[in-house]
Amino acid sequence: MREKPNISLEVSEGMIIECITDLYINPKKSIIKWSKITNQTAQGKFAYPSQHLASLITKTKGGGSTARGDDLADGSEVKSCTRADQLNECKKCGANILTWQNKCPYCGSTEIKTDISSHWIFPITSDSELDLLLNKIPRIILILFDKEDIKKDNIRIRAWTINPKEKYVRDFFTDYYENNYKKKISEGKDPAPCNLHPLKYDFYLMNPKLIFHTEIMENEAKILFWNLDRPQEQPMVSSLLVKEKLIEIYGEEVRNLKKEDIVKKYPFISDKDFSKLEMKKKILKSYKEKYQRR
Repeated sequence: MREKPNISLEVSEGMIIECITDLYINPKKSIIKWSKITNQTAQGKFAYPSQHLASLITKTKGGGSTARGDDLADGSEVKSCTRADQLNECKKCGANILTWQNKCPYCGSTEIKTDISSHWIFPITSDSELDLLLNKIPRIILILFDKEDIKKDNIRIRAWTINPKEKYVRDFFTDYYENNYKKKISEGKDPAPCNLHPLKYDFYLMNPKLIFHTEIMENEAKILFWNLDRPQEQPMVSSLLVKEKLIEIYGEEVRNLKKEDIVKKYPFISDKDFSKLEMKKKILKSYKEKYQRR
């Protein structure tokens, strides 16, 4: 009988910093260098480097697979996205602006719209894929590269765990599959994949737990938080709710207040009020618009 392999890793903070430096910081520096020469995109593809990082953060070896198979040897699913180096847009003329450019190369405007639309993608195209996600995967690990201040170069990397057994996690993905994917397929359309947007309403309803947080400043990474045994709870941010919902939660005493004043008084939704939140109706989209070169 084959001996069960050891899937655990001995990991130090130094190893994680070295991994981030080798697989993210240095490649990012190189692609920006060549982007300035070629004027091509400065956005790298960091899905697989994120899996290396997930293995170190969770102290769990990978499944040895690429697109198919387990991301981690314990069956965990790893999803990553970056909002740190997306293509931006000039507010004045609408031209594309590369991440390292601080003014429009066409009109010279410094009014830049920063794109923060990147999200985690979950392709769910069959009953078996939904069953795998909700019933066979022990945890979902979400990794996000972003900037706390879009005007600065500092980048943060955070990782959360999501439990597929959480009621809202199950409701969210089941709703997508039953009421979006299957509906579009029955109409002969091509459905968009299931998108989970970081730091938005659906994300917080999934009861995410922060297990890792590092900051990259001047090309040096510093770990601010890393704890698998005592992760940080991430309460719902009240600013994501409409005013009427805030009144429903906090009562008539807040009706005459502006929404920003209610949010200032109650920045987060408490555990006792969390049950008052429900799933928002989803907008059905087809995938994708036909590509056009202007």
